[in-house]
Amino acid sequence: MAKKKFEIGEKEKHLIEVDTNLLWKTIKIKLDGRTVADEFYPLPSAKKFHFDVGDNEQHKVEISVGMLSPIKLLVDSKPAKNIDSNR
Repeated sequence: MAKKKFEIGEKEKHLIEVDTNLLWKTIKIKLDGRTVADEFYPLPSAKKFHFDVGDNEQHKVEISVGMLSPIKLLVDSKPAKNIDSNR
């Protein structure tokens, strides 16, 4: 199981949490504590999720995650920094 957290935004902060479970083959993504994706994904290849974040300070977010691939998050086409280590 891999769980990563990312904080995005300069003035309008948002927390994105990505959780993958290799045993159950699930991907769960939360934005500010609210689930935005919760899927069964049995394939080893990465799946991409796209969504917009923010009201006054808007960002385009792309998350690439798979059962055998590292979690990658891009904000406005730039890599986001992980604020939490793997668990």
